[in-house]
Amino acid sequence: MHRLQLENISEAGLKLAIQEIRSEMFDTPHTDYTIAKMLSHCSHFDVAERYLDEMLLKWGSSPDVVELINEGYAMVDTMSATSWAQKQALSQPAMRHAAVEVEAAIA
Repeated sequence: MHRLQLENISEAGLKLAIQEIRSEMFDTPHTDYTIAKMLSHCSHFDVAERYLDEMLLKWGSSPDVVELINEGYAMVDTMSATSWAQKQALSQPAMRHAAVEVEAAIA
């Protein structure tokens, strides 16, 4: 069975998902946080951070909003670091194989 990777969702699919979230939830800071969370899960970390940045402008700096924003930034940081580490781990065998080929070509 093929497992859908969230990173492979198209831009049109993301826009549709954002519209669906907005139509199903009331317009609250939690809605924007949920969208940022979804974007992070799809490896769109820059866009997720923009949503979090705009929350201050849109909702002000009440303690609840600031707490959500801080949680959001921590989530984005964790997910982006995990994503980067996974990409590095996947590229390591390929880099070692390429180095062996170069050494063999030189010798």
